[in-house]
Parts: sequence; C-alpha cells; structure tokens
Amino acid sequence: MPQYPQYDHYKLLGLGRNSSASQLKVRFRSLAKRYHPDVNGSPRAAEVFRAIHEAYRVLSDAQLRKEYDELLDRSRPVQQRPTQDRVVRRPIVRPPTPVDVFAYRGLHVTGLLFGSVLIGGILIGTTFLDWPFLTLIFCLPGMAVIPDSLEGLRQRRGQAGTWTNHP
Repeated sequence: MPQYPQYDHYKLLGLGRNSSASQLKVRFRSLAKRYHPDVNGSPRAAEVFRAIHEAYRVLSDAQLRKEYDELLDRSRPVQQRPTQDRVVRRPIVRPPTPVDVFAYRGLHVTGLLFGSVLIGGILIGTTFLDWPFLTLIFCLPGMAVIPDSLEGLRQRRGQAGTWTNHP
C-alpha cells in the first residue's frame, strides 16, 4: 500500500505541476535561505526546512517526480461537476409543539423581567441611594433586552418558535 505524502510538494514550494527544473531549483533555494534553521529563529523552521528539502528531493528526480504525480492523481478525490438536475434539499419545517411555545414565551418573559428589574434597580439606586450617575450605563443591557422580549411576547401562537430540522 503506497504511503501518501504529508504535504503537497507543489503547494509547499508554490509551484505548478508543469514547472521546469530551473524554476524548481530557484524556488527551492529561495525557500531554503528563508527557512534554514540557522537563519530563521522560528520554532518550526527546522520542520519546514526538512519538508522543503524533501519536496525538492522528490521533484528534482524525474523518476520520483513521475511516481509522486501518479500518487497525487490516485489520492486526490475526483471533482464532481455540477449538474442541472441536482436535487436541492430544503429544511423540513414543523409547527411548534406546546413545549416549544412554552419555552419560547418563558425566555421572553425572563428577558422582560431581567431588563425591568435591572433598569428599575439602577434608577432607584442612583435616585435614592446616592449611587454615582455613571452607574446609569449599566441600564443599557436592560434597554436592549426589553424591546426584543416585548416583540417575542406579541407574536401569535402559530408564529412563535418555528423550528427547522435539517435532514
């Protein structure tokens, strides 16, 4: 059983499969200079340098390159061409169950209570308990939650919490 390469040598070197030996040599030398462990202080420099050297060793030998190209052809999946009669899957929509509606409404009631208590508590604290006025900034989350909660509670039973299941 053939062993598949860890890296695509062509992508690693930044070359196409039809690149010449001179292009391969120039690219290898530039990458080797950049990633040599004595020059590059990166912790992965030695690993990258070994991968670049292995890619060059395989691609510079004509017989090894031919075997490598055949190995790539066998290991890469065949691309499927899009067809006109392709089936489009749409999500299955089911009506909400009573449990779904209860959870949906409970979530919005909780949000409404949270927002109201947050705003009311901070306003009482700043008005009567001499909290600093900067504390009013903490009213913003409550002001953001209340409109969404009210909108959720206004929805009719059939619209609340429509759930979708993807096949």
